[in-house]
Amino acid sequence: MAAPRILILIPELKEIEPDDNLATISTAREVGRHYDRLGYPHEMRHFDYMPSEFRRIVGEVAPDCVFNLVESVSGTSRLLHVPPIYIEEMNLPYTGSPSHGLELSNDKVLAKKILNWLAVPTPAWGTIRTLDARDATRTWIVKARHEHASFGITQRNVCRGAAAAVNVARILTAEHKIPWLIEEFIPGREFNVSMVETPEGPRALPVAEIVFENYGPDLYNIVDYNAKWNEQSFEYRNTVRRYDFAPADTALLASLQDIALKTWHGFDMRGWARVDFRVDAAGNPYVVDVNANPDLSLDAGFMAAAGRAGIAPEDAIRMITDAAFRAE
Repeated sequence: MAAPRILILIPELKEIEPDDNLATISTAREVGRHYDRLGYPHEMRHFDYMPSEFRRIVGEVAPDCVFNLVESVSGTSRLLHVPPIYIEEMNLPYTGSPSHGLELSNDKVLAKKILNWLAVPTPAWGTIRTLDARDATRTWIVKARHEHASFGITQRNVCRGAAAAVNVARILTAEHKIPWLIEEFIPGREFNVSMVETPEGPRALPVAEIVFENYGPDLYNIVDYNAKWNEQSFEYRNTVRRYDFAPADTALLASLQDIALKTWHGFDMRGWARVDFRVDAAGNPYVVDVNANPDLSLDAGFMAAAGRAGIAPEDAIRMITDAAFRAE
């Protein structure tokens, strides 16, 4: 049987200015190199929001499968579920979560409601309009409702008291013209669980902990925008991923994997995914982010966890591609 021809789909050309979109282009090139090792012919093209133009692009490439790496459309992550809708209408196999899974996980308000429905532990939350500003006792973190990659997150996003958090959310709304979620901040440890689909179902990969080294009392332990993108920053240099744990953590690690798999099924994920957790001082885990189609770059969490599990990058890409052909 001939190797499948792959269309690697990336954001529109005009979108490649922000750091996270530049990273997507770099990741797409890495994916292409993985396909080279697999012997799969492939071509990289930019997504076009105009349906007729997108159909033309697909017609030119004539792929057997689309590898979907589009993380934003027309400059906003709020529309990242649109490319899968177009591909579904064309009845083509494609990698990653279906359009509804992407939309539900990318909207943090909808994600919170689904997590509550699934009885998955997640921190308390609200919005500018719904949070009780009289609550002065808890600490909160303000997150973009639809954007990814720690967009807009700095130390100022963590606030003592709901009134202060609402005020920060109003300032960020005015600055960025997008909605924000306000979530209770859970002091403690941070973990993430990556998953990959196999013929037998999703497989949880080794749990990673994000360790905040040299963070003093004046800094909150958060993975902010600097920690993800600014290689010269203190946060980037002192935010370290680890996989080695003491025996006392065995039960916690198993619980994190179980919750991640439950979340996978609840959001109808496919291909690959990652769930982020905070764990409080009593050892209670809370889901703080659901990531469908997370970063596939070699230095990001998914590929690091795959490598820890003994899965080479090209084999991870093959597994993700195989899952696309099995999808209903």
